[in-house]
Amino acid sequence: MSSSLTEAVVARLCTVGAVPKEQDLYSGAGTDFYDRLVGPDRAEIREMLALARDTEGPILDLAAGTGRLTVPLVRSGKRVTAIDLSDDMLARLRRALPEHAMLECVVADMRDFSLPQQFGLVIIGATSITLLDRVARSLLYANVRRHLAPHGVFAFTLAGDASAQTFSVSTDREIEVPGPDGAETYLFSQQVEEDGAARVVNWVRAADLTEGGEVTVLTSRLRVLDRAELSRELVEAGFSVPAISPVRTLGGEDIVLLTTTCAGHSEERDADASR
Repeated sequence: MSSSLTEAVVARLCTVGAVPKEQDLYSGAGTDFYDRLVGPDRAEIREMLALARDTEGPILDLAAGTGRLTVPLVRSGKRVTAIDLSDDMLARLRRALPEHAMLECVVADMRDFSLPQQFGLVIIGATSITLLDRVARSLLYANVRRHLAPHGVFAFTLAGDASAQTFSVSTDREIEVPGPDGAETYLFSQQVEEDGAARVVNWVRAADLTEGGEVTVLTSRLRVLDRAELSRELVEAGFSVPAISPVRTLGGEDIVLLTTTCAGHSEERDADASR
């Protein structure tokens, strides 16, 4: 069995004699589903806009996807560079803001990119840091430090303790996702692996589960992380101990925002404020 598919999805496909067609969530046909799944979500936007208001200079949005955070930042008057590994994702962002003078899209890996300028604010939304393992996160931190302006802020979101608990349990359920002709039912399957350190997630449209058919299975693999672990990593990577604050959500999800600066800069700022 492919490690991209959960045992529950494989069993469901076997029941109807269907053949899986694996599709990464963040490319190709997966981008349409991703946009429908997370596009209506307004979580984090308020917090990122608040950070942007206090930012001088351009903003760097890592793992920008289809622009859920990028679009409101640009529309607020900020110059934003959006980086994503998927050109399919960025294509949707470009269509949302066609030839906008305040937007630059760059197809690149957030672990390995090089841009000619520094940024007053570097952000990662949608808890996308969980796409990276420990080695990859260390590369990310080094890249952020190189691109962060003096006194610049690095901010990203993470599932809070309550939400993180749900990631430690394998689960299968049906979810409703907005579609072009109304809501569509999808089977959501989560399989916990590596003694709880990672989870494989699949989405399958229920209507596609037909006898003997080929069924698209959207897949992703995510790390299960907590704020204490990431706080230690940030300090080891040369950042200050992050401030942690709750993110306001409509659905009651437990999400937190971590904000930090390069070590030394926050202390200098506090000293300047006390003079």
